[in-house]
Amino acid sequence: MWNATPGVGYQFNHNWTVGGNISWGQDAVKDASGSKTTDNMYAAGAFARYSQYIRRSEIFFWFGQFEFAYTGGYTTNDGNPATDKYNGIRANLFPALGINVGRGLALNFAVGGLSYTTTKGDNATYSRNSLDLTFGQQMNFGLSKNFNCGHKMHAHHEPGDEVHRRKIDKMEDEDDAAPKPKRKQRSRDEDE
Repeated sequence: MWNATPGVGYQFNHNWTVGGNISWGQDAVKDASGSKTTDNMYAAGAFARYSQYIRRSEIFFWFGQFEFAYTGGYTTNDGNPATDKYNGIRANLFPALGINVGRGLALNFAVGGLSYTTTKGDNATYSRNSLDLTFGQQMNFGLSKNFNCGHKMHAHHEPGDEVHRRKIDKMEDEDDAAPKPKRKQRSRDEDE
């Protein structure tokens, strides 16, 4: 079983990020006769993330993320047409740990969360609802990259990018430093 969820967001201050993501995943099972059944899942939605440093560290940070998405899926069996089609909505809340590895790159780790899903099959007259607590039942691994526009007044970034940003700010401040004015020397002619 695997699932990939790329996303893009905008961080409007040092803690809060909002954005959107898409998801695609499969759960394949092969029985004793060699017949392969694959459940295909997809989703598209929005997320909000709150990030915070762990103590005074500029390397480790935690974040909590809430996702809300339209979701769907279908089942295939040995190349036959898709069956068991469904769609619905999903809400997901999870905590995670981030480790800054430099220049806005961070590794992200999570071990589950809390999710609610409601779906309805194409030919079903009822919906299926599930509330799942998955702490310790799954492992999520991710990679994030924070980009900025380069101007220090608009360089919003997630925890972990401050060390790199401070070095750039210091270099820019040194480059922009105004030269010290020279003292005007008075001549004796002006005094007389």
